[in-house]
Amino acid sequence: MTPSILYFSPQLASRKAQLQTLLSKYVQSIEWQAVQSIDQSPFLSIVLLAEKDIKASDWPLLASRKTIVILDEWNLERSITWIQKGVANCFALDDEHIAAWLISELSNFTLTPSHQAEDDMLQVIINAIPAPIFFKDHLHIYRGCNTAFCQFIGRAQEDIIGHSVYDIAPKHLADKYYEADYKLLAQGGTQRYEAEVQLCNGSIHEIEFNKAVFTKSDGQALGQVGVMLDVTERNQLIRQLDKATRTDPLTGTSNRREFNLIIHDEFDKRKHSEKKLSLMTLDVDFFKKINDKFGHGGGDQALQLIANWLQSQLRTTDTLFRVGGEEFYILMRDTDIQNALKTAERLCKGMATHTFLINQQSVHITLSAGVIELAPTTDLESALDMVDKALYEAKSDGRNCVCPVFQ
Repeated sequence: MTPSILYFSPQLASRKAQLQTLLSKYVQSIEWQAVQSIDQSPFLSIVLLAEKDIKASDWPLLASRKTIVILDEWNLERSITWIQKGVANCFALDDEHIAAWLISELSNFTLTPSHQAEDDMLQVIINAIPAPIFFKDHLHIYRGCNTAFCQFIGRAQEDIIGHSVYDIAPKHLADKYYEADYKLLAQGGTQRYEAEVQLCNGSIHEIEFNKAVFTKSDGQALGQVGVMLDVTERNQLIRQLDKATRTDPLTGTSNRREFNLIIHDEFDKRKHSEKKLSLMTLDVDFFKKINDKFGHGGGDQALQLIANWLQSQLRTTDTLFRVGGEEFYILMRDTDIQNALKTAERLCKGMATHTFLINQQSVHITLSAGVIELAPTTDLESALDMVDKALYEAKSDGRNCVCPVFQ
């Protein structure tokens, strides 16, 4: 039998011995080969690299192998950085999940009634693995799973073995699993994807599935084995990180990055719709005087109060952005230039008559504004340039006023 080959970098020599002991129990033949650099391993091979062993010259080859980066301590941002460079996954040096992941890549065992003793040993082995593991036959029927799988989905083994995924999952989720299983068996090899899983208590978890087809000696597919990793918390952190990059930390409004993402999408929609889209630019008048009087802490408080007041005056379809020090954008959907002008004048007038309290002192603040309707016939960059110039014109006209752009 041709052995499965795992390549590893020098600093993983001690970890390799532990993995070899575990994997040898259920992967029939494994050969370990040390490599000084990733280019010493063949295309699509499985390569375990210690982060400290990776050189910049290795980066272009990371995605052409099934590269696993081993970190001294697992870190979300470091993992994302490596995944963005093309690695298959990242694990901490002492993370036992790496063994489960390797099982899904290397498993090729055959299950028949004549191998009952081997099946019993297999069950003992996979029950020792903390990650949920399952395997199905070529008809998508569950033929085995480990204790962790039963505990995770909240069902007894007898309620799983011999059942279809439609027996243990809601139809809308079962449809996704079945489609993925069908593609995997048709294509062979391995499969990795994320999908929601509903537990017996009704809670929804985001799961990363790592699956592989196992075959007869002639290559005919017998079924598939899968390993489930709960990535709910990881994905929540990723979403929080993404939201943080699109949010102004001082005022809590969307920032310029978010504006750049939204405006191009909205502008493209405008080209294929009769709905109007307008943009307002706002700048706080004489903001330096506020900073000079109250200090930067008072200036920050003023920006927070201004943002909160503006937000309270807008419709749910309008979006407020802080795009600079004391500069704001308001994107107004379903709004033509006439209504945008009315809104801008209303905001300027309302701001001028509103009393803010900063450091227990009453303060009156005014705004200057520019407004433009984003016509589909106008280049977006040109439109942004025109409305910015309109704002400067309002400043030049004495502030506390609105300058519209009529096209």
